[in-house]
Formats: sequence, C-alpha cells, structure tokens
Amino acid sequence: MNTPNKYLQFEDPTVLKFNFQVNDNFDFEGEIDDTDISTLVEMPSQSELDFSDEIPVYLTVFINYENNNSPYKITTRIFSLFKVSQILEPEDALQILQTEGASILLSYLRPIVSMMTASSGFEAMTLPMLDFSDEED
Repeated sequence: MNTPNKYLQFEDPTVLKFNFQVNDNFDFEGEIDDTDISTLVEMPSQSELDFSDEIPVYLTVFINYENNNSPYKITTRIFSLFKVSQILEPEDALQILQTEGASILLSYLRPIVSMMTASSGFEAMTLPMLDFSDEED
C-alpha cells in the first residue's frame, strides 16, 4: 500500500471508465466556453463503514458534461481501497477519506486526461486542483 501520510494508506488506483467523446457539432471557429468540471465521490455509507478494514472510494469526473459549446466531453471513473489509521475518530477518518482520498484519485487521473486530450488533436487539458471539502465558502 502507498502511504501519503501516517493517517491514510491506499492501493494503486484503478481506472474503471474513460469516455472521451468529440462534439461533432462544435464550431471550431467560434469562442470556446470555459471548461466545466464536476465530480462525484462515492464510498460506503457511514453506517456501513468499518474503519478497521479497507474502504473503497470511487471518484467520477465529468468534464463539459452539460456544456454543448465545448470540443469534447469526458467522463472518467477511478477507484482505490483506502485504509485509515485507527487513531482517528470516525468523523475525522470519514472527512479524510472524502477529501484526501478524492484528491489522491484526482492526481492519478490528471496525466491520463492530459495525455488523452493532447493525443486527440486538442490542446492538452490539465485538471486543476479541486476542493473536495464539504465546507461552503
């Protein structure tokens, strides 16, 4: 298992889905809208979590999912098993899984998205850092 810090370990992530779809109706002469990125983090419900065991965390990233004025759409899903330190309180462990786990998974998707967009004839896209915390600003 990989260990990014003393509280969280994970197995090598596995990409479960990568769908790259060119927008055949895109006007390459016109303005391109800003890239729209949304995410979905999934894991067992709090009542199903057993922090003494490995916990699956899934991250799905939607790029330009509802944006019809973009050259392409991407949907990708990645997963890994995480182990959280027993010294953490369950609420803290849950927060670390949701924020740090998702950030780790996103970092594995970043070079894949960049490579796929660049090799498809478009400018390479670099996924930005995203905030996975539940806090509202």
